[in-house]
Amino acid sequence: MSTGVPKRQVRLLLNSLKIVDLVFEIVDARCPRSTRSPLVERLAAGKKQLLILNKADLAEPAATEQWLLFLAREGKAALAVDSRKGWGFRELWLYLEEAALELNQKLQKKGRRPRELRTAVLGIPNVGKSTFLNRLLGKHAVATGNRPGITRGPQWVHLRGAVSVLDTPGVLPPQLEDEEAIFKLAVIGALGEKMYNIEDVARKLLEFLEVRCPESFSRISGISAGPLSLEGLAQEKKFLLADGLPDLHRAAGFLLSSFQSGKLGSLTLELPDDFFRRSGRKMRIR
Repeated sequence: MSTGVPKRQVRLLLNSLKIVDLVFEIVDARCPRSTRSPLVERLAAGKKQLLILNKADLAEPAATEQWLLFLAREGKAALAVDSRKGWGFRELWLYLEEAALELNQKLQKKGRRPRELRTAVLGIPNVGKSTFLNRLLGKHAVATGNRPGITRGPQWVHLRGAVSVLDTPGVLPPQLEDEEAIFKLAVIGALGEKMYNIEDVARKLLEFLEVRCPESFSRISGISAGPLSLEGLAQEKKFLLADGLPDLHRAAGFLLSSFQSGKLGSLTLELPDDFFRRSGRKMRIR
């Protein structure tokens, strides 16, 4: 499988995860499918997995509920959280306590001593992995150290209770399957600007807003009537070049930044495939 990650880094990740019991995969709740990494399935093979729909405060609540129902039907454990404010972490800790209990019950049956539940956090860029980790550790972190037998000494953080978290090296790549996936990843800030044309992405976002919620554009632009356009946004915000023409690059950056920070409101970019099959609806982003 081609992952876009150097083989040496993949081997290091696989080696680091050998003794991990549970893998968290962090995705963006606004596009949970497009922000999954194809490498996680390989890295977490045979291990308990929990999909974390992070930044749920920036997604539409009804859409997030659709995703949780869909994932449950698919047999995938998932939780929606807001790592910045801590929403959803009570349920997360209950899940961890149950997983730790289940682990030690299995160990006891095998005549082995109890131990901590070993976890790791994986995710593509800009899905909030660091914020999730900081929230998870927070006041629960009590010590750090190296686990014997792991090369290059990845850091383990031991939490109060029976859980420890492995600080894994490396960044996982996003899945760049098609133009649609690239658009969503660019909008949420998961791709470097060299990988896409910012004005093209911003115009496509405007098409999405035109259909879903044109009032959100009014919220950041002050424009209450007429078609949504980068030119209009640049004029209204006084984003002008030296010759007086609208600075479309700056307007595009402002629009994407507004989406990423939630200033456009709670918006979801994709829904589960089965929802559209059952309802007969079509995705509004093309």
